[in-house]
Amino acid sequence: MRIGIVVQSFPSISETFIFNRVLYLSKRGHQVIVFARQVNMDMQRQLFAGNSNVAVVACGNAALVKHIVTHPWLIAAGNNGSRQGFKKKIITAARLALFARYRPDIMHFEFSGIAVDHLAEIEKITAKKVVSCRGTGEKVKLLTDKGRKEKLQQVFNQVNLVHCVSNDIRNAISPYCSNMDKVFINYPSIDTERFKRSSEYADAGVITILTIGRLTFQKGYLTGLLAVRKLKQSGVKLRWLIVGAGPQEEEIVFHINQMQLNNEVEMLGAKKREEVIDLYNKVNIFLLPSVYEGVANVVLEAMSMELPVVSTKSGGMDEVITHDADGLLTEVYDSDLLATHMERLAKDYGLRKKLGVAARVTVQNRFNINLQADIFEAHYKKLMDTTAAVTQPV
Repeated sequence: MRIGIVVQSFPSISETFIFNRVLYLSKRGHQVIVFARQVNMDMQRQLFAGNSNVAVVACGNAALVKHIVTHPWLIAAGNNGSRQGFKKKIITAARLALFARYRPDIMHFEFSGIAVDHLAEIEKITAKKVVSCRGTGEKVKLLTDKGRKEKLQQVFNQVNLVHCVSNDIRNAISPYCSNMDKVFINYPSIDTERFKRSSEYADAGVITILTIGRLTFQKGYLTGLLAVRKLKQSGVKLRWLIVGAGPQEEEIVFHINQMQLNNEVEMLGAKKREEVIDLYNKVNIFLLPSVYEGVANVVLEAMSMELPVVSTKSGGMDEVITHDADGLLTEVYDSDLLATHMERLAKDYGLRKKLGVAARVTVQNRFNINLQADIFEAHYKKLMDTTAAVTQPV
């Protein structure tokens, strides 16, 4: 098959789930064409050098203008209507021409927001169309953008399949999708061989806690800080390492200072993938205090690295973690129980190791990249051949 993947940026360190899937589908012999508004050329060469089954096509404004200049007939597509309508029609024609040039059998829009941005093209794309729903576009944008509901409904009406990363997201979109038979669940996944512990699980006097995520309200850093403050007040010696960058950095730094946690909390900024893996090997607990998620890939990575995870039940996280079996869960915003769970782990090395070992087994069995690729591949084939059988995840 020729599979088109439409994204904002590619490859992106914060979206490893996309370039991993591209890599695995290409290894299975499929031609994968990634249409990205921004292309990280250095990272692309590093990941896909010599891979003839992967093509990365820039389709941002600069690339579209260049395409229009070299294909002046596209200007005729916008020769009527208002000036604003004229520009929109030319952009639409240029995108459609760029997509058609690579003749995809499947066009997969990796976020519902990207599909909304391409709504003018979706109706005219002749390939089978898939859209992914991952969290922000369905749980936040629908609250803040009054016109988003109608546009999302139009997207769902136009595409052939709707992919959700959890049952929680499936339930969130159900009021806007008139045909829920289009919807399938495929959980995020990781390469468990890459995220594999390379050093013995350490016992320590000072408990080191790790959180990875953009510095945004979604990630619940204030809830995490309240939990860490309570942990400190309980006499637990700890360090909380925060990896990530984002718009709320100043706010988080302010709260750290106000709560007198400067000696306990360290903000490390953005880190490369290998640096993150090194941190997974060194810390004792992974904390996810988020207020909403689809399913957090960083939790799957931490679990694969045999780290005990303390997480809120944000989004689909309770579909991943079984409480007291392979991790510990709390309700969203419950900083007291987050602190209690972390204190329990801090004082019980055996429990930390037990939960960590069980967590890796969970990821190997349910969230590995081969399983995810199998499910996507089966659904793609079903679109091309309605007699193909499709297996849903358990």
